[in-house]
Amino acid sequence: MLAWLTDLAWLENAGIVALWAVVLARAPQGLKDRAQRPLWFAIVMIALAMSMHLEPVTAVLARLVPGAHWVDLSTHLFSIVDAAAVLWFIFQAAGRQRRTVLVFGAALAVMLALVALDLTGPPHARNQITPSPDIPSVPDAYWYVFFAFHLTADTTCGFVCWAQGRTGAPRLLRYGLRLFGTGILLASLLWVLKLAYLQTRSPVFGPLFSPVTGVEALFIAAGVALPVVAGARQLWRDRASYRGLAVLWRELTAVTPDVVLGSGSRLRNAVLPLQLRLYRRVIEIRDAMIVLRDYVTPDTLDGVRRHVGERTVPEHLADAHVTACWLAAALHARRTGEAPQAQTANLAGPGAGDLGEEVRHLLRIADAYRSPVVREYRAVHVGSG
Repeated sequence: MLAWLTDLAWLENAGIVALWAVVLARAPQGLKDRAQRPLWFAIVMIALAMSMHLEPVTAVLARLVPGAHWVDLSTHLFSIVDAAAVLWFIFQAAGRQRRTVLVFGAALAVMLALVALDLTGPPHARNQITPSPDIPSVPDAYWYVFFAFHLTADTTCGFVCWAQGRTGAPRLLRYGLRLFGTGILLASLLWVLKLAYLQTRSPVFGPLFSPVTGVEALFIAAGVALPVVAGARQLWRDRASYRGLAVLWRELTAVTPDVVLGSGSRLRNAVLPLQLRLYRRVIEIRDAMIVLRDYVTPDTLDGVRRHVGERTVPEHLADAHVTACWLAAALHARRTGEAPQAQTANLAGPGAGDLGEEVRHLLRIADAYRSPVVREYRAVHVGSG
């Protein structure tokens, strides 16, 4: 059993690496967005506190701080600051700003108590729980105060996150808060295990510390990474939509260049955010459709509807195919110099409630525009023009 737990020691390193990866990924948004700044700083503090227990970090600290005992004490004092800061950040994010004095006042009292217990204890080389009470170290009261503060702070953080993640928040935020809260509650489990080790000095508990810390870090990283993953998915969807509308956009704007916003240069477009470029493409397609509808006669529209009705087209795609066909007819009429006629029918269709709905509507038209049904209509009724 102990050997199996030892094999899981890599979880701690994996969890800490994941935390730092999330810190870097969320840094631009966390620094710019005031609403997300508390959570981002909380993750930074957690990652720092966990990293200070890794051997490469403690080796560097040993060169900066005279004596391993002072390295241990400094690490413990920083972890108190970390726990207080995370609790304060969580309270801030949850809209409970009035607990600042209570949180940091308690942290200061705990830090002073730890220093006092350390200085009044017997001479000792390290601030560690020794396998036997006979080995000189800090008094057990040092650990009870230390663990009790962490247990209280982490448990409170976990329950606040779960409470905020139950109702009244978007689904993605709820899941993120629950994962984050679960990770913090796993930290509480870690302090319970350390309290049990302090009481019993049993070797059973020691191998559990590292894997629990690793799983804790992975849960926290997963909770904070959810918006990053969602943002990446949305970026992929926007890119696919932008490309999916490309053929239809080129066809329409080639004969209605006045609807194109700005210069349209590749360099200028390249520096614009993708969502803004997609929004512009949607507007330009819509404006082109409004211009081109004046080139569709009632007879043409009747012929389009008969053509689509005689083909095997799914009912939910019929309107998209009708629109694609009359666009093909209108493009031909515009290219051949036919005069426009005032059109009262709303051939462009009703406006969508949001950008996503509008994009999906135009993508159906773009797909239909490349379909065999529309190619056949173009070949038979419009010609290659």
